[in-house]
Amino acid sequence: MHYSPALLPKVRSEPLMEAIADMPCTLRVSSFYPGHSCASAATVVGCHLDSVGKGMSTKSTDLAVVAGCLNCHAILDGVDTKRHAYIAEKYPTAFESRLRAALIETHAMLIQRGIIQVKGMVLL
Repeated sequence: MHYSPALLPKVRSEPLMEAIADMPCTLRVSSFYPGHSCASAATVVGCHLDSVGKGMSTKSTDLAVVAGCLNCHAILDGVDTKRHAYIAEKYPTAFESRLRAALIETHAMLIQRGIIQVKGMVLL
């Protein structure tokens, strides 16, 4: 069965977003800029990736959220315009690859913590 992305539900989960605050930064994109690194773990929040449903004044589903420190979040959202532009120009493929990896890492940690549960799943 084919689903239209516009018809898929947006998941909102306060426990998921709260759990991310206790995680390390999975984005780790700030180091793509010379001499720049992640901010402290105390600044980690849930960062919504660009996906279906994200637009002006609306966030995408919480299923598209990753753990990101202050520096990486600013780059992801384009608030840090200088570093965002540099990374987009120099490392576009690596940046996109890092976002996919961050999503997988974040989901794996949320599964370990019991925040995300998949019926019949087996942890190896």
